[in-house]
Formats: sequence, C-alpha cells, structure tokens
Amino acid sequence: MKIIRINAYPKNKKHFIQTKAFCKQILKILQELKITPILWGGLAYFAYTGNKDAVIHDIDLAIPYKGFAKVMKSLDERGIKYSYNEKWKDIVVTKGKLVVDLDRTEDYHRGCRKFTTFDFEGLALKTVSLDDLIKMYRKAAKVSKDKPEQHLGRLEELEKMR
Repeated sequence: MKIIRINAYPKNKKHFIQTKAFCKQILKILQELKITPILWGGLAYFAYTGNKDAVIHDIDLAIPYKGFAKVMKSLDERGIKYSYNEKWKDIVVTKGKLVVDLDRTEDYHRGCRKFTTFDFEGLALKTVSLDDLIKMYRKAAKVSKDKPEQHLGRLEELEKMR
C-alpha cells in the first residue's frame, strides 16, 4: 500500500502535535492487542484536503467492537483515562485536553474496502478512501447535533476533490 506523507499542519499546530504524540501511545496499545485501527474524521479530512485552516481537536480511529473490552482493560491497567459513551458506543480516551476517539468500525466503516495510508511525520495511519470519507460525512451531517454546519462544510470541500 502506498504511503502518502503529510508535512503540513492544521491551524492548531501545537495542539495537533500533542494529540499526535498521545495517539501514538494509544496506537502502541492497539498494536499490542493486534487491533488495526482505521483513521477517519477530521484528521482524514485534513489529509485529503490539506486545508491549513482546519482545526483538529481529536483523532478519530475506528476499531472492531469485539476489541473494545480488551482495549478498556488495557487502558485501565495503564491508568489511562477514558469514558465509554453508551449512546454512541465509542471509547473517548483523554489526557487533559488531548482526545483520541475510538469508534466502532461496524457503525461507519462497514463496506469500506479501499484505504490509503497517510504518514503525519511518523504517525502512519490506515485511512478510509476519499469516497468512503464523503459517505461518512454525509451520515454525520444528518445525525450530528453539535456541529452539523462543520460536517456539511467539510462534506462540500471533500466532494470537490473527486
């Protein structure tokens, strides 16, 4: 699989660098548990568009739901803070203002067959295809209660990239 290197930064560069470092800790846990995450969400949007005005608050990864219990146990053993959101069925891993969101592949990534790997200066992540990311933003724009305008704006920008 071809790796595309991303050398740009989003608008909130300092926060992104800190979040990226925190994400590497979570990726190490997933690797130990033999769970391969898939990147989607804001960082995938940034990777495809290169929009330097984008603000990346967190990193969204998807993993199979069957791995959730093992991940939560490992986080507990390491004293890493997280919360399980019953409504959205995701694990929100936090370290202060840094957030890595672990979503279920079954919710957004069912049927994804094409992937790209982006390398954000040492953080290499298997990422959903542009077409699949567009589908996900369409869904998110419909169900989002907190930021539908952001999802719609990103959706429009992604659709222009086809």
